[in-house]
Amino acid sequence: MIGAVVYELRAENSARLPFINGRFMHAAFFKILNENSPELGSFVHNELNIKPFTVSFLEPVEKIPSFDERWSVRRGDKFFWRVTGLNEKILRAALNVNIGEKIQAGALTLSVKNIIADENLRADSGVVAVSDFIAHVKNFSPVKEISFDFVSPVSFRIDDFDAPCPRAELIFASLADKWTQADLPAADKKNIRELAAQVRLTEWQGQSKKFYLAHNRGVSAFWGRFFYNIEALSGDVQKVFLLLAKFAEFSSVGRLTGQGFGQTRVELIRN
Repeated sequence: MIGAVVYELRAENSARLPFINGRFMHAAFFKILNENSPELGSFVHNELNIKPFTVSFLEPVEKIPSFDERWSVRRGDKFFWRVTGLNEKILRAALNVNIGEKIQAGALTLSVKNIIADENLRADSGVVAVSDFIAHVKNFSPVKEISFDFVSPVSFRIDDFDAPCPRAELIFASLADKWTQADLPAADKKNIRELAAQVRLTEWQGQSKKFYLAHNRGVSAFWGRFFYNIEALSGDVQKVFLLLAKFAEFSSVGRLTGQGFGQTRVELIRN
């Protein structure tokens, strides 16, 4: 089972909060995991290199005053916060949060006002069995292009440097890694990377920038909308790439997805 949960949150105090607040939200979700099951929290934290969850940055419901890439949050300001789980245990922990529960983001205290896990209420939420997810994608009609809308920064690591590069080989190899780490049916990363060389970037609108997670810790990343033509792939291979692409909406893409990076929306463009 995989899925996405969106929390509606309300600020209980005034505080400054950076736009890039993923490390706070990462800590907040580990608190949720540990309170639900200390064993699960410890296992995910200590044993898994690729975490079976993602968290988004906080998303203000209305515009909040800001200065120097920080919000000046006021008591009563509202936010959305999206969490995804790539297995049933993580999802259950996310869904077991109580209305009124407090979530700490640095100096900001937030209370949970609502929990959404229904695509009919919010399109980027909902829970689905893996078998149903795979069957649904396999029934897709032929696709010409895949549009990846990276709504938060994406970064890859090559050797010892950050690579803010929207290359298809990096994107799909990253997704194959996450798919396999989530104990889903095997996806051969090496084979996926080689096949992705046939995928062409045809159009894009985006930017790149160095983002600072802490005073002396920066990550080079890109964001925007990128279109990839997959017509050169055979029919069966296309299905695998479509499966990985749609999985990106749950797994995110690249590094630091447990800290708000790589949040992705996908559109399939047909002939």
